[in-house]
Amino acid sequence: MTATTTAPAERQVRRAALALQGPYRAVLRQHRTALWILFGLFVLGAAALAADRLWVSHAADVFAATDCVIAKTTPGCGGSVRGYLDAELQFGRNLDYAGMAMLGLPVLVGAFVAGPIVARDLESGAYKWAWTQSVTPARWLAARLAVVAALVVSGVVLFTAVQRWAWTTGPAIEYGRAAWYERAMYGSLGTVGIGYALLGLAIGALTGLVTRHVLRAMAAATGFTIIAVVLLPLARPHLWATETITWAQTSPQATPNFGLLVERGMLTADGKRLPESLCLGRDPAGDTEACYTKHQVTGWYSDFHPSSHFWPLQLVETGILLVLAAAVTYAAFRLLRRRVA
Repeated sequence: MTATTTAPAERQVRRAALALQGPYRAVLRQHRTALWILFGLFVLGAAALAADRLWVSHAADVFAATDCVIAKTTPGCGGSVRGYLDAELQFGRNLDYAGMAMLGLPVLVGAFVAGPIVARDLESGAYKWAWTQSVTPARWLAARLAVVAALVVSGVVLFTAVQRWAWTTGPAIEYGRAAWYERAMYGSLGTVGIGYALLGLAIGALTGLVTRHVLRAMAAATGFTIIAVVLLPLARPHLWATETITWAQTSPQATPNFGLLVERGMLTADGKRLPESLCLGRDPAGDTEACYTKHQVTGWYSDFHPSSHFWPLQLVETGILLVLAAAVTYAAFRLLRRRVA
């Protein structure tokens, strides 16, 4: 008797749970092709990068077994050296391509959300049917943003993990490897990729609601997201306190510890800072030493971020991006509420 009475109750609970997830299932069903393509690009990109990482390691092992050297190549080693250097060169290029793809991801997400996800329903009037099926406008928008956000975040985490693994564990490259602070690499090695992707998503939602037209929404989202991707990283060097080194030689030195140079210049006897360009090829008389004497230059200084600042810079910038994304998303919901009020 108890089993008979509890079974319908359990079915009702399951139905209620499925009904709660209805808008999310609708988004997946309506846009499943585009969503699968987007996630598939993440998977294919990560798989290709992992395969290239394994291939270059195999090429390094094969080359090491030949006892050939790159610096002084003997006639019989020419083919082995060229093969290994070609594998290294392609590996380095693929790392750069992956980083550049991450730079473009927020633009892709913003345009995708603005057009097909938000503006299309508003332009066609399909939203009216959804809002009459016990789905509030806020829940309608939240379902769209949540589905895309879950897919994009999972894809970015996967791709970033593979990119970081390939960049940190790959063999030493004769041609040199992109530094951690270069814009493409920086955005694909930590958490800022997630922040920029979510900011692109929020911009897409807002522009889709403002324009209510697919093409205009996609164009606006693309433009505003490009502006954000270009301008926001300009503040990156100033998000964390720099370290400073000084030296007595009257010539600049390389930035230590593979660091990101923020500012470099000359020091006077009283500790005053002078710009680096003041005495380097700018002196009217062409006498650099005379310029040093004239301005009482006693040494040089460098303000820089060492490689140990990678994660502090990443986390601070990610936090700022998430706050901006939350603010833009809030503006989108406020606009939606005002339009349907």
